[in-house]
Amino acid sequence: MNFYKQISFLFSLILTACLIHSSTGEIVPLNDATFEHQTQASTGMTTGSWLVFFKATRCPHCNKLMPEYVKLSEDEEVVEKGIVLSTVDVNNSPRVSNRFMIRGFPTVLFLHKKRLYMYRGKRDYESLKDFVLREFEFTDDQEIPPPPSAISYWLKMFKVIGLELKD
Repeated sequence: MNFYKQISFLFSLILTACLIHSSTGEIVPLNDATFEHQTQASTGMTTGSWLVFFKATRCPHCNKLMPEYVKLSEDEEVVEKGIVLSTVDVNNSPRVSNRFMIRGFPTVLFLHKKRLYMYRGKRDYESLKDFVLREFEFTDDQEIPPPPSAISYWLKMFKVIGLELKD
Protein backbone atom coordinates (compact mmCIF):
# COMPACT_ATOMS: atom_id res chain seq x y z
CA MET A 1 0.00 0.00 0.00
CA ASN A 2 2.82 2.38 0.84
CA PHE A 3 4.33 1.73 -2.61
CA TYR A 4 1.12 2.87 -4.33
CA LYS A 5 1.07 6.08 -2.30
CA GLN A 6 4.63 6.82 -3.33
CA ILE A 7 3.85 6.16 -7.00
CA SER A 8 0.73 8.33 -6.76
CA PHE A 9 2.70 11.13 -5.11
CA LEU A 10 5.44 10.89 -7.74
CA PHE A 11 2.87 10.95 -10.54
CA SER A 12 1.19 14.05 -9.10
CA LEU A 13 4.57 15.79 -8.85
CA ILE A 14 5.34 15.02 -12.48
CA LEU A 15 1.89 16.18 -13.57
CA THR A 16 2.25 19.43 -11.60
CA ALA A 17 5.69 20.06 -13.10
CA CYS A 18 4.30 19.54 -16.60
CA LEU A 19 1.42 21.94 -15.96
CA ILE A 20 3.72 24.61 -14.57
CA HIS A 21 6.16 24.18 -17.44
CA SER A 22 3.41 24.48 -20.05
CA SER A 23 2.22 27.80 -18.61
CA THR A 24 5.67 29.37 -18.76
CA GLY A 25 7.49 30.33 -21.87
CA GLU A 26 4.38 30.91 -23.92
CA ILE A 27 4.28 33.95 -26.18
CA VAL A 28 0.90 34.47 -27.82
CA PRO A 29 1.06 35.59 -31.45
CA LEU A 30 -1.60 38.20 -32.19
CA ASN A 31 -2.85 39.71 -35.44
CA ASP A 32 -5.71 41.85 -36.75
CA ALA A 33 -8.18 38.96 -36.42
CA THR A 34 -7.21 37.86 -32.90
CA PHE A 35 -5.97 40.94 -31.05
CA GLU A 36 -9.21 42.25 -29.56
CA HIS A 37 -10.68 38.81 -28.86
CA GLN A 38 -7.55 37.63 -27.02
CA THR A 39 -6.64 40.80 -25.10
CA GLN A 40 -10.14 42.23 -24.63
CA ALA A 41 -8.32 45.56 -24.51
CA SER A 42 -11.37 47.73 -25.20
CA THR A 43 -13.93 45.69 -23.28
CA GLY A 44 -12.51 45.34 -19.81
CA MET A 45 -9.31 43.29 -20.06
CA THR A 46 -10.76 40.29 -18.29
CA THR A 47 -7.99 38.13 -19.76
CA GLY A 48 -5.33 39.88 -17.65
CA SER A 49 -2.45 42.23 -18.35
CA TRP A 50 -0.66 41.99 -21.70
CA LEU A 51 2.85 42.92 -22.72
CA VAL A 52 2.68 43.35 -26.50
CA PHE A 53 5.83 43.34 -28.62
CA PHE A 54 5.23 44.93 -32.03
CA LYS A 55 7.90 43.68 -34.39
CA ALA A 56 8.85 43.63 -38.03
CA THR A 57 10.21 40.41 -39.48
CA ARG A 58 13.40 41.89 -40.91
CA CYS A 59 14.10 44.36 -38.11
CA PRO A 60 17.53 43.59 -36.58
CA HIS A 61 16.60 45.34 -33.31
CA CYS A 62 13.46 43.20 -33.05
CA ASN A 63 15.42 40.03 -33.72
CA LYS A 64 17.94 41.01 -31.04
CA LEU A 65 15.15 41.67 -28.50
CA MET A 66 13.30 38.39 -29.16
CA PRO A 67 15.59 36.12 -27.05
CA GLU A 68 15.25 38.55 -24.12
CA TYR A 69 11.47 38.48 -24.57
CA VAL A 70 11.47 34.67 -24.60
CA LYS A 71 13.49 34.69 -21.38
CA LEU A 72 10.94 37.06 -19.83
CA SER A 73 8.11 34.72 -20.84
CA GLU A 74 9.81 31.97 -18.82
CA ASP A 75 10.19 34.09 -15.67
CA GLU A 76 8.13 32.61 -12.82
CA GLU A 77 7.42 35.97 -11.20
CA VAL A 78 5.98 37.36 -14.44
CA VAL A 79 3.88 34.22 -14.96
CA GLU A 80 2.61 34.32 -11.36
CA LYS A 81 1.47 37.94 -11.86
CA GLY A 82 -0.68 36.74 -14.76
CA ILE A 83 1.09 38.87 -17.36
CA VAL A 84 0.59 37.49 -20.84
CA LEU A 85 3.39 38.09 -23.34
CA SER A 86 2.50 38.45 -26.99
CA THR A 87 3.86 39.54 -30.32
CA VAL A 88 2.32 41.34 -33.26
CA ASP A 89 3.96 41.10 -36.67
CA VAL A 90 3.23 44.56 -38.05
CA ASN A 91 3.70 43.42 -41.64
CA ASN A 92 0.67 41.15 -41.30
CA SER A 93 -1.39 43.27 -38.88
CA PRO A 94 -1.91 46.78 -40.27
CA ARG A 95 -5.12 47.46 -38.35
CA VAL A 96 -3.64 46.74 -34.92
CA SER A 97 -0.44 48.58 -35.83
CA ASN A 98 -2.39 51.64 -36.94
CA ARG A 99 -4.70 51.46 -33.94
CA PHE A 100 -1.68 51.91 -31.67
CA MET A 101 0.16 54.27 -34.08
CA ILE A 102 3.20 51.99 -34.30
CA ARG A 103 5.93 53.84 -36.21
CA GLY A 104 9.22 52.42 -34.90
CA PHE A 105 10.55 49.00 -34.08
CA PRO A 106 10.63 47.35 -31.75
CA THR A 107 7.70 48.86 -29.85
CA VAL A 108 6.61 47.30 -26.57
CA LEU A 109 3.31 48.28 -24.96
CA PHE A 110 1.93 47.15 -21.60
CA LEU A 111 -1.87 46.90 -21.43
CA HIS A 112 -2.88 46.89 -17.78
CA LYS A 113 -6.23 47.64 -16.12
CA LYS A 114 -7.65 49.41 -19.19
CA ARG A 115 -4.56 51.63 -19.53
CA LEU A 116 -1.67 51.62 -21.98
CA TYR A 117 1.95 52.11 -20.92
CA MET A 118 4.71 52.54 -23.51
CA TYR A 119 8.02 50.90 -22.73
CA ARG A 120 11.00 53.16 -23.43
CA GLY A 121 13.75 51.36 -21.53
CA LYS A 122 16.68 49.19 -22.42
CA ARG A 123 16.07 46.19 -24.62
CA ASP A 124 17.07 43.53 -22.13
CA TYR A 125 15.41 40.97 -19.90
CA GLU A 126 16.01 42.71 -16.54
CA SER A 127 14.74 46.10 -17.74
CA LEU A 128 11.61 44.57 -19.30
CA LYS A 129 10.95 42.59 -16.13
CA ASP A 130 11.33 45.65 -13.89
CA PHE A 131 8.97 47.56 -16.17
CA VAL A 132 6.10 45.05 -16.12
CA LEU A 133 6.41 44.31 -12.41
CA ARG A 134 7.00 47.82 -11.02
CA GLU A 135 8.30 50.59 -13.23
CA PHE A 136 5.24 50.98 -15.47
CA GLU A 137 3.50 52.73 -12.56
CA PHE A 138 5.98 55.60 -12.89
CA THR A 139 5.44 56.17 -16.61
CA ASP A 140 2.75 58.15 -18.37
CA ASP A 141 -0.30 56.15 -19.22
CA GLN A 142 -3.09 56.68 -21.70
CA GLU A 143 -6.39 55.16 -22.62
CA ILE A 144 -6.27 52.12 -24.81
CA PRO A 145 -7.54 53.22 -28.22
CA PRO A 146 -10.73 51.48 -29.31
CA PRO A 147 -10.73 49.18 -32.31
CA PRO A 148 -11.16 51.33 -35.41
CA SER A 149 -14.29 51.48 -37.47
CA ALA A 150 -13.79 51.21 -41.22
CA ILE A 151 -13.87 55.01 -41.61
CA SER A 152 -11.54 55.72 -38.71
CA TYR A 153 -9.18 53.01 -39.99
CA TRP A 154 -8.77 54.76 -43.34
CA LEU A 155 -8.45 58.19 -41.70
CA LYS A 156 -5.70 56.86 -39.46
CA MET A 157 -4.00 55.25 -42.48
CA PHE A 158 -3.89 58.64 -44.23
CA LYS A 159 -2.54 60.24 -41.05
CA VAL A 160 0.23 57.63 -40.76
CA ILE A 161 1.12 58.07 -44.42
CA GLY A 162 1.18 61.84 -43.92
CA LEU A 163 3.47 61.50 -40.89
CA GLU A 164 5.81 59.24 -42.85
CA LEU A 165 5.91 61.67 -45.79
CA LYS A 166 6.56 64.54 -43.38
CA ASP A 167 9.56 62.75 -41.87
